Amino acid sequence: MAEVTAVITATLVTMPLLGLYIIYLITMKAARNKQRSFKLAVDLTVLLFITSVYFMVYEIWGIRMGWLIAMFFLLTAIVFTFVHWKNYEEIDIQRVFKGVWRFQFVVFFLLYFMILMYGLFMSIMT
Repeated sequence: MAEVTAVITATLVTMPLLGLYIIYLITMKAARNKQRSFKLAVDLTVLLFITSVYFMVYEIWGIRMGWLIAMFFLLTAIVFTFVHWKNYEEIDIQRVFKGVWRFQFVVFFLLYFMILMYGLFMSIMT
């Protein structure tokens, strides 16, 4: 059982788009609401994209950047909290966290594709 779990986890970290698609399909069958299903799939796969980017950077450049990811997350949270406070004068933590979380998805989704393309290009050229 542990081996099956390890294989599934490794596959999802290697191909987070597959995880996004599977979660979207499952939630779409359950909820029958495309927008809600997509948002839930995005929320649940942020960690897959972060982990994937971490391991791709480590594999390509040999850089361990866990602390950098944590600092980026905290800096984003600070900026989002400040902007939310300036706009609404009262901080809704749940709304700020959801914004930060989804922003992280966009950033790491784009980083995933950029690093993937770079890695493919470099492996073809060498």
